Amino acid sequence: MPGRGPELTIDSQQSTKTIQVRVTDPPLELFIADGAFRPNPTTVRFARTIRIDDGDVVFDIGTGIGPLAVMAAMAGAAEVHGVDPVPMHCELARRNVAKYGLEDRVHIHEGPFFEPLRNHAEYKDTRANVIIGDVSGIADIVARALGWYSSDVPTGGEDGTDVIIDLLDRARTQLTSGGTIYFPIAIDLCDDAKILDDARTRFATVVNAMERPTTNFPMTDAEVEAVNDAYDNHVPDYITIQSGRRPYWRGQIWKASDPR
Repeated sequence: MPGRGPELTIDSQQSTKTIQVRVTDPPLELFIADGAFRPNPTTVRFARTIRIDDGDVVFDIGTGIGPLAVMAAMAGAAEVHGVDPVPMHCELARRNVAKYGLEDRVHIHEGPFFEPLRNHAEYKDTRANVIIGDVSGIADIVARALGWYSSDVPTGGEDGTDVIIDLLDRARTQLTSGGTIYFPIAIDLCDDAKILDDARTRFATVVNAMERPTTNFPMTDAEVEAVNDAYDNHVPDYITIQSGRRPYWRGQIWKASDPR
């Protein structure tokens, strides 16, 4: 049975509650606080796409409040390391790990990318069979205009590629032989071609990991207008919100292996 978990020391002005996150069946019930990044449909797509084998070592980079780290352990991973640069996320993730009684297999580290592991005496030589790179991949202006990220959560930079490209570069030395990194591409909300071109220079094998080529995420007319207003109606070419019965943007989960 899940335990209650350690007490949170979230700022008293931040309310803490639980939310359902559909990365498992039945869904996880996770603690979240105001200002924390809320798991979204992309998080669910990751859970449906990535493959975890019994005994795998998993690095969950950009773990947030920990849904995919918890899911990976439940799927059979022997060792999971969730890493996030936001202190509040790490605190919430630790409580969520404890709630499901997984402290012996899931370890949460505060900091950027792989640095907390490489600076840890016990884990500095650990390498991953699977890296989950659920990191910011949306152009900064879009992410802020839509309110998807609080001021404490980093975005993907000007064109939405900065964090993913940095992650792919660093990941090459963090994988075991035959290991795989999964990463998202918000096709219409970033410079997706730049990300894929970079991935293919760093890995010999780069493929779309999804059963369908894309997943469509609906937007409201007000959200489209907010993006246009944020760019003062001079939206760059790589922002390509799709038209249909209602507007939408397309997302993908890619996987890369065989570092060059």
